[in-house]
Amino acid sequence: MATDGLSLYATICELQTLVGARIDKIQQPDRDILLIHLHGPACGRVKLMLNIHNENGRIQLTESAYENPDVAPAFCMLLRKHLIGCRVASLEQAGMDRIAVFSLYGKNELQDEVHLKLIVELMGKHGNLFLVDADGRIIDCMRHFGINEDAARICLPNCRYEEPPKQERLHPFSATEEELTALCGNRPPRMWLGDAVLGISRLCAQQICFDDLPPEQIGHACYTVFQELSAGHFTPSVLPNRGVLPFVPKNAGYLSFPTMCKAQEAFYRMRDEQAILTKRRSALRSVTEHAFKRVEKKLDACMLQISDNETMERDLRFGELLTANLGMLKNAVSNAVVIDYYADPPCETVIPLDVRYSVQQNAQRYFKRYRKAKAAQKYALEQKDTLIAERDYLEGVLLDVELCSSAEELNELREELIAEGYLKAASERRSGPALIKSEPLRYCAPDGTMIRVGKNNRQNEKLLKTEAPDFYWLHAKNIAASHVYIESESPSTETLQLAAEIAAYHSKASSSGQVPVDYTLHRYVKKPSGVRPGFVNYFHQHTMYVTPDAKKIEPYRVP
Repeated sequence: MATDGLSLYATICELQTLVGARIDKIQQPDRDILLIHLHGPACGRVKLMLNIHNENGRIQLTESAYENPDVAPAFCMLLRKHLIGCRVASLEQAGMDRIAVFSLYGKNELQDEVHLKLIVELMGKHGNLFLVDADGRIIDCMRHFGINEDAARICLPNCRYEEPPKQERLHPFSATEEELTALCGNRPPRMWLGDAVLGISRLCAQQICFDDLPPEQIGHACYTVFQELSAGHFTPSVLPNRGVLPFVPKNAGYLSFPTMCKAQEAFYRMRDEQAILTKRRSALRSVTEHAFKRVEKKLDACMLQISDNETMERDLRFGELLTANLGMLKNAVSNAVVIDYYADPPCETVIPLDVRYSVQQNAQRYFKRYRKAKAAQKYALEQKDTLIAERDYLEGVLLDVELCSSAEELNELREELIAEGYLKAASERRSGPALIKSEPLRYCAPDGTMIRVGKNNRQNEKLLKTEAPDFYWLHAKNIAASHVYIESESPSTETLQLAAEIAAYHSKASSSGQVPVDYTLHRYVKKPSGVRPGFVNYFHQHTMYVTPDAKKIEPYRVP
């Protein structure tokens, strides 16, 4: 749930301590997130988050750490140029709309005093963040919308900033109890409140009072809540998995917090992480799928070239038949009729000719086409195994992308794709701490035996080097899958069955009914030299068939 007008009003009231604070540092860890570090006499040292995400948009103070990109985005660099050293003159809300306006003052390179505005619009998919000069012109904005796009206004540098269209609704703090009662009729608040009063989201309308109250009591309940908020009496509350409210909701099961910022921090932390992971996973998936389709296309062309023996042999036969009948054929004809001695019994055959060339030249052209096809077939045979290995590797990477559940694992996968040449290398300049290495998944069997699962090729390579030779190794048969190790030299039948189910679940066949899983001792698993990450050969294996079931293996997972 994105912030509505009432929640933004409560947040801005809390953030008045930022007035007079100085901007020390600006970061942009994600396309939709801006972090501003400030210090001031009333607030101390704080970190302000401005988030314009479609669903998670909000303004809040945060203590969470975010990983910064290797190179700061252009918009972040521009804000650093104009805002570092500026102070907050005021922080206001535009009416009861989802717009916050930071008025800032500072000095430019010539030590002249400048006045700027940082305007944050939390409008869902139309959300944006503007830096506006004293004349009302946009210096730059986080999202650009041109005149030819589906936008109600132009959001581009050097254009005049215009507020979004005004909505003809009642202001919650100026509406009288009689007006609210008259608007209510016999309808519950969830059906009319958001459409009639500014700053009310659907969740807010649902939670402001009970639906089964008489109409006059509904109007009174709404009026009471609005007056409490107008007086600055906020009770920040979180409805798990639903949203943040500045008042006590009607539903039980809510959590209370001392401030709106802490409530938003608690509610949105996991959602932010998931949103960032989803974007990064989508980017890696797109790159890998593009490479996978390219390899499949090349492999299809190779297989077609390898199997095209009939056309190749026909060209050779036509060339030899034309050569054998040179004295009997005329030039400048479109077809040559000759006796095909290769057929059994011999029969007449028609050979197409190009009238621009002589019969002998046509024969040479057929020989040339044969030699070219023969060379292409030889090259295709040489490339076939390489392309199949690359296709299998990329298929495994696609599985790894889906299995990644943390930023560390996605970073490792990204580094692997860079090393393999599918992505360009990042700049050496970094604005964040060194990347933390991810660890394999762990499961604990009922008898206490530990089972480890490599979720990407780096983890698989690590397990290959560190596990004992007589531990058991498992892998779904002939499909992309994770490497699974049972850390025991003589596991029980139940442990082996559980490990096989884990191996089947962490494979491309996780939704299949029956999955064959190979298992052998780790000493029989070998990595050939020069092969891609994650590829191994194994011997002396046995196969068992299991049905993957997430609910069955999840209780054994170790956090």
